[in-house]
Formats: sequence, structure tokens, C-alpha cells
Amino acid sequence: MSLAETARRAGQSVAVLQRYYAKVLDGEEAKMNALIEQGLAEHEGGAEGS
Repeated sequence: MSLAETARRAGQSVAVLQRYYAKVLDGEEAKMNALIEQGLAEHEGGAEGS
């Protein structure tokens, strides 16, 4: 999820989100990329079996 959308949902500005929640957000990009890669691999694996 983008920082802008996260900030909107939290009722904060992006600046406040980055200032106070950076510790929580740190490393999330790598985690999300891994989940995307896993999902793509599962999708591609399922497509071959069809």
C-alpha cells in the first residue's frame, strides 16, 4: 500500500507517518515484494496445470 493511502487511512499526513512510524514501515518493501513474488509464482504454477 502506498504511503499516501496508509496516511489517509490513519488520518495522518505522509510527513507525520514517516516521522513517527518509520520504524514500523522499515523493511516492509522487501516483505511486500516477497509476497508479490510468492503470489506470482503460485499463479504461474497453477496456470501450467490447467
